[in-house]
Amino acid sequence: MENKVCGELKKKALLAKQRLKLGYWEQLRAERERLLKSAGESDSVKHKVSELQRAKFSREMNSVVNIENAGRDEQMYKKVCEILDSDEDVVNPIGRLMDKSYYSGLDDGGKQRYILELSKKFNDLKERYYKERLGKTC
Repeated sequence: MENKVCGELKKKALLAKQRLKLGYWEQLRAERERLLKSAGESDSVKHKVSELQRAKFSREMNSVVNIENAGRDEQMYKKVCEILDSDEDVVNPIGRLMDKSYYSGLDDGGKQRYILELSKKFNDLKERYYKERLGKTC
C-alpha cells in the first residue's frame, strides 16, 4: 500500500514539474483573462471561470493518475454530449448510457445500484457539459 501511495505521489510530482516546464500555468492564466474579457469581470463570472478551470485541472489529474476509470468516464461523457447536443427530447438517457450485457448479469439489488450510480454519473457529466459550454460561449 505504501509503495502505491509513493508511486502516485511521485507521478503527481513529475506531472507538476512537467506542467511548469510546458507553461501550463501561463496558458491557464491567459485563458482566464480571455474568458474574463469576453464575459465581463463581475464576481460571479470570476467565480464560474475559476470553478471551470479547477474542474478541468482536477479531471486532467484524475485522467493521468487513474487512466482506466478516466477513459470510461470520457467515453461516457462523449455519449452524454451526443445526447445533449441532439435536438430531440430524450426520454431515456440512462438507457442509452447503460451497458446492457453488464446489466443483464446483475441481481435485482445490483441492477438498482447500477441504475442509481449511472444516474448520478449522468447528472455529474450533464453539469460538466453545461459548465464547459458556458466557458466556450463566454
